[in-house]
Amino acid sequence: MPSNLTLQIDKLLADGAINHAAKVAKLREWEADALARQRASSEGMAPVASRDGSDLKSIETALRSLGEDAVDQGPASL
Repeated sequence: MPSNLTLQIDKLLADGAINHAAKVAKLREWEADALARQRASSEGMAPVASRDGSDLKSIETALRSLGEDAVDQGPASL
């Protein structure tokens, strides 16, 4: 079952009233939030959502569909 964020991403991408730049900006916002939650959980804080990994993949896929690159999620980015 897709997460709530995945459904929001699908809705965002399908919305013809939202321009490319606004879609990318919203996806970047979601990406930053998911990465922050992932970092917090790796630092011993209780995870807010257990789907951050799959949400990040959905965001990355959406960004690539818009011709954008995802942020490097490797250890060096933590």
